[in-house]
Amino acid sequence: MWKLINCGTYLWFVMEKKKYFHCVYTVTGEYKKLKVKRNEAPLYAQSCRSYLAYLKTWPINNALCILDKKAAKYYIKNWKDLYKTKRMKEILKQLRAT
Repeated sequence: MWKLINCGTYLWFVMEKKKYFHCVYTVTGEYKKLKVKRNEAPLYAQSCRSYLAYLKTWPINNALCILDKKAAKYYIKNWKDLYKTKRMKEILKQLRAT
């Protein structure tokens, strides 16, 4: 199940699986895949993916999902004209169900 999480200044749809965090950027649908390695390195040591680096040290189960009907309608409308990937289609299916 995808969660809408505020990762600092960016909103991301995030799903945690056994080995990876699957992250989809809310504005463009950009996809990132991060390994789940907790306690690997402190936040300041993460250089290229600093906007998603805290996911490696923070369990996503404790994250607050800020997805509601109003947000779901907004993202359905926002992604209307974009080319949809497989993950975006999964998220849209979940958004329509809420």
